[in-house]
Amino acid sequence: MNLQSVLVYLTLLVALVYLVNKFLLPKKYRIGRKGTSSGCGQDDCGCS
Repeated sequence: MNLQSVLVYLTLLVALVYLVNKFLLPKKYRIGRKGTSSGCGQDDCGCS
């Protein structure tokens, strides 16, 4: 196996992990950002 094959398999693996994380895992098991997605902050500013 040469370097190009290793890079292709590595890229494929990263893409599969991303897709499984994004679409198949429940939100509590996802890797990445935690918390709310609103940009209002801690207090209720009425922006949503």
